[in-house]
Amino acid sequence: MSPTLAQPSTLQTTQLCIGSMVIIQYDHRQFPNPEQYQHHCCGLLTMSCNGAQGLAEYKLPEIKGTFDLVRWASVFTLLKGLSLTEAEQYIKHRADHWGPIKTELALSALSDLTAHANSYILSPTATVLPPRISRSYLIEHGLVYYSF
Repeated sequence: MSPTLAQPSTLQTTQLCIGSMVIIQYDHRQFPNPEQYQHHCCGLLTMSCNGAQGLAEYKLPEIKGTFDLVRWASVFTLLKGLSLTEAEQYIKHRADHWGPIKTELALSALSDLTAHANSYILSPTATVLPPRISRSYLIEHGLVYYSF
């Protein structure tokens, strides 16, 4: 991953803010070999901005006992409403507190969002982009679904 995300022009940067985010924990019973994943927490973080969507998957180390995805992901709620540049700076500033998994997950989703948002802006014929993964798919394959 590059140390700095590609940025659109200054005018566009002020208009590109994270509008919504969703994090899901996959239902391991939907996987081809479910027993392989029964003690792991895997899922997907999506960030949306001006019709573009950024995606990043995560897999946490083996989990013993219960896992509270909403509590674990609550740090991401502060990214909502930030410009893409501000979000990158915030994530990097909080990296020591968040740890490598959350930091990499957020930066990966943000990088993917930036790439798709830039493509959307640069395309003169772009209208609203279709979601890369539908909400119904996420709900169907998710054990926990948290939208913020």
